[in-house]
Amino acid sequence: MNYGKKILTLMRNARSNSQQPDAKQKYFYIQHKEDNYQFQIKFKDIEKYGVVLDYLSITNMTPIMDVNQLNEALEKQADDIQKNVDCLPESFRLIEMDRQNKRVQLRSYPPRTDDGSKYYFEIVLDEGTKSHFQRYQFSREKKRYGKITSQLTTDAFEDLINQLVRILG
Repeated sequence: MNYGKKILTLMRNARSNSQQPDAKQKYFYIQHKEDNYQFQIKFKDIEKYGVVLDYLSITNMTPIMDVNQLNEALEKQADDIQKNVDCLPESFRLIEMDRQNKRVQLRSYPPRTDDGSKYYFEIVLDEGTKSHFQRYQFSREKKRYGKITSQLTTDAFEDLINQLVRILG
C-alpha cells in the first residue's frame, strides 16, 4: 500500500475543510490509523507540489517484547535509514544508540549551513516500533537549537513515509 499517498490525501482534505482563515490557523494536525500503523502529522500547509511539515510520527502497533530482538531491530532500522532513506537532500548518520532507553538518534549529514546557522533533519527511533521526524536549526550566535518546519516536495514526503513504514516493517 502507498501510505504516503493516503496521508497526502488526508492532509489535503484537512487543509481544504478548514473553517478558519489561513492567518489564524497555525497548524493542522492529523492522526490516522491504517493497517497496523499509526500516523501523526503536524503541518503548516500543503500545496500541489509541497508540504510545510512540522512533525511526522509513525508507529508500528505491534510491540517488540524480547530485549535482544528489540536491540537487533533498532540496529537494523538505523542501518536501513542510513543506507536507504534517499528522498531528502542530505543522508543520515547515526548520532546515538541508547540501548538502555531503547532509542536511536540519527541526523542528516552534512547539515546545511548559512548565516551562522546549521540546519538538519532528525529521525528518532523508539523501541523498534516508532519513528519521529523533525527539522532543527542550530544558531551559532545564540548557541541554541530550535525546531523548525521542513519544506518538502510532495514526492519526497510521500517517499519518506513509505520508506519509514518499510523500515519499521
